[in-house]
Amino acid sequence: MKKSLFLLVLLAVFFTACKKKTVTPDDAIIDLNGLYILNEGVWEHNNSSISYYNLNDNSCTADIFTSVNNRGLGDTGNDLQRYGSRLYCVVNTSENVQVMDLYTAKVVGTVPLIGKSPRRICFDGPKAYVSCFDGTVVRIDTASLVVEATVAVGPNPEGVCIANGKLYVANTGGYNAPNYGTTVSVIDLAAFSVVKNISVIDNPNRLFLAPNQQDIYLISNGNYYDISPRLQKISTATDEVVRSFDFDITNMAVFGSKAYLYSYNYSTEAYTVQVMDLSSETIVNDHFISDNTILDTPYGIAVNPRNGDVYVTDAHNFTVNGDVYCFGQDGKKKFSFEVGINPSAMVFLN
Repeated sequence: MKKSLFLLVLLAVFFTACKKKTVTPDDAIIDLNGLYILNEGVWEHNNSSISYYNLNDNSCTADIFTSVNNRGLGDTGNDLQRYGSRLYCVVNTSENVQVMDLYTAKVVGTVPLIGKSPRRICFDGPKAYVSCFDGTVVRIDTASLVVEATVAVGPNPEGVCIANGKLYVANTGGYNAPNYGTTVSVIDLAAFSVVKNISVIDNPNRLFLAPNQQDIYLISNGNYYDISPRLQKISTATDEVVRSFDFDITNMAVFGSKAYLYSYNYSTEAYTVQVMDLSSETIVNDHFISDNTILDTPYGIAVNPRNGDVYVTDAHNFTVNGDVYCFGQDGKKKFSFEVGINPSAMVFLN
């Protein structure tokens, strides 16, 4: 009986674990049917990393950045985004943006942001915009990788989103806790100046463009006490909050007319993964994960644009390697694989 159980365990590991693979600069040609995963690492441990998972052969390069560039990514990777044929990684504590070739992960340039504590990045035309915890947003020319201009916004800005010729910036005020920020700054891109500050629920954090390209969804984290984390909707026509939803939320991913969202309570360690129909703006599935898959600490979420599979990262206890889980549209787990510490942002190549 024990031998049979042991064989079953071995089979389970074989079919679910990520096949480890090393990559050298000479052979680092990325398969387009795959994804990058940013592993934040532990603050001040200088152990951020980027993993790459090949969906064709189920192989995983645990730290492709180090393998290709012969050096570490840095301290506290905060955001990872694709733009054109490049991959941009915002490294918060090391205070720079690492710019890589999308198909090799080789660094093509580094944008130093010393003293600014960069957080998140978005793009419009030939420009990149980075929110910085020093209370500013910087504009970077994507050709020269030079900082062209800086504009002051609110305290400790985090999420950024572009719509209707404007840049929206969530001012968390995180360093002022418990007196968190309560505004989203609106920047006119042509003038690169703040034209309005929108009043929102405490501790605004993440911003997402709605399917109609005219509205923005905002997640405010609340004050972790008597103000709950909430989702709000901002109209870019009026630059006002037009709706606030009555359910807790931590993070979400927009895919078509749906949003896949999770809520995690750091006190109780309870979580939910739900599905929201953005056309009716109602929760249509309270329990997306339909099998017996159990997560410890949901930490990131994304949808594969090729087939609609939903990927959720698990940070566990924030000090060990995390895992990435892939779920089909039916909410059943397809596979999972191990990555680095605190996996958060994911970028699909297809």
